[in-house]
Amino acid sequence: MSNIFDYLAWRGDLSFGNAPLCPVDALIFSMLPYIRLEDFVPSSARGEPVRLADAASAYFANPPKKVNPDVNHAKLLQLLAEAPRFAPLRLLAAQKEVDPKSVMQFAAITVLLPGQNLFVAFEGTDDTLIGWQEDFRMSYECPVPAQLRAAEYLRAVAAAHPLRRIFVGGHSKGGNLAMYAAVHCGPEYRHRIRAIYNNDGPGFCDDTIASPEYTELRSRIHTYLPESSIVAVLLEHDNNYKIVKSAAVGLFQHDAYSWQIRGADFEYTDRRTAFGQETEAIVDRFVSELSPERKRQFGEALFAILQSTEQETVSGITGNKLQSFRRILSSYADLDPKVRSVLNDSFSALNRFRKDVRKGRLPNTEKSS
Repeated sequence: MSNIFDYLAWRGDLSFGNAPLCPVDALIFSMLPYIRLEDFVPSSARGEPVRLADAASAYFANPPKKVNPDVNHAKLLQLLAEAPRFAPLRLLAAQKEVDPKSVMQFAAITVLLPGQNLFVAFEGTDDTLIGWQEDFRMSYECPVPAQLRAAEYLRAVAAAHPLRRIFVGGHSKGGNLAMYAAVHCGPEYRHRIRAIYNNDGPGFCDDTIASPEYTELRSRIHTYLPESSIVAVLLEHDNNYKIVKSAAVGLFQHDAYSWQIRGADFEYTDRRTAFGQETEAIVDRFVSELSPERKRQFGEALFAILQSTEQETVSGITGNKLQSFRRILSSYADLDPKVRSVLNDSFSALNRFRKDVRKGRLPNTEKSS
């Protein structure tokens, strides 16, 4: 069974001139925004680009203090810097924004490719509570701030490089941002987009996939999800996707480093797992049957409690379990009774949906495209 790292060992010495961009390359580029390269790559789309190998060297010489806890990101960057296929590629427009006021978590980076091409990559959900809160907002609000920011970013990059063909991609929420940005970047840029790579990104809570702009791009959107995915099948989504085999189990299949690769493509299967279908049905009912206002109230109450831990990240909460648990209990007890009732009712509904699904009382979960 092969993964991204095996792919780099096998194909890392081939230039893009000899072997053009493939879905695995697109996944690799989609992982780059998770790596904190903002101090080593210019933030402007019109800045002087930096070789990937040089950015990696500077990163490892002076690593950022706040980094994503996933050690695979550092391993990926090291292997990319050593691979002749990737080391000479030039990077620019590395941006990262986390804004508690507007509840926005956004990051992106652009890779200049040979042959007058470029790849715009958007970050998925990071470790911050702000990022997870914005994710939940996507279930009842569109656009969220990161989606608007993604469209703005894509327009800026496209305007700065008017002669280049554009590829766009992302993993998790980054896949959603890639689709949203491509649909909303404007006709003057949309015709230059050659492909959009959505790697297990969620759908939309509005009519985006029914829009003329989405229809125009549909044949250029490539969606990949693992067998047990529940992320890519959330909200209104297109059923035009491919199912990728994963070495992980259950929810952990969302980790792109577990995706299985064969040659220059993924290893596919025809069916999703029973776990994926069951979990989709539960979450789908929870998202669809609660009103937007109830979801907003639930989300605000839930994240107010989580923020009472005085931790900014999910790993901070899990790394200080006892202290976090005490503060969560205290915060819950201090909630306004009406707010506490919203939380209790929502969790009760989620549990009821779970029981219904497991008893077989569920509608057809396939959504029309």
